[in-house]
Amino acid sequence: MSAAAQILLTLAGWTGAISAVVAYGLVTMKRISPDSLLFQGLNIVGAGLLSVSASVHSAWPSAVVNVIWVAIGVYAVRALWNARRTAAAVVVPDDASELTGSAPAETSADLSFDSSPEEVLATGWEAPASSVADHDLLMDSLFAGTDVVDPASHLVSERNSATRTPVAA
Repeated sequence: MSAAAQILLTLAGWTGAISAVVAYGLVTMKRISPDSLLFQGLNIVGAGLLSVSASVHSAWPSAVVNVIWVAIGVYAVRALWNARRTAAAVVVPDDASELTGSAPAETSADLSFDSSPEEVLATGWEAPASSVADHDLLMDSLFAGTDVVDPASHLVSERNSATRTPVAA
């Protein structure tokens, strides 16, 4: 191999190393997200160039690890593209009445999964009567033949069992 080719391949290895370090540094400093295409791209390019350089210098363990690193990066990019394509294909109705058959309550609260039941109830949302009836029928059938009158009254958290605090009411 010529000296110029040797220098070029060594330079490729250094470029790959710098690419991987920059990717890691940007994620560590929270400049980019680990699931961003930029991060994955820098990792794929870095690992690919390092693999070429390691192969030329017969550093086979390093070459194999970097090929695996490239494969993981390609898998991550594919998963990101699939997730974005799926998210773009999800159709969200403009009006909840399409789902419930009734007009949605006007809410000013921005609810999240961390919202307490009281916050949800404060928005004016109510379950449709058919859902409540279905729930009651299910609970009656589950506890048929038992002496349990109100199943929720018997649910107790283990931490508060001394005071018999109900978990659900």
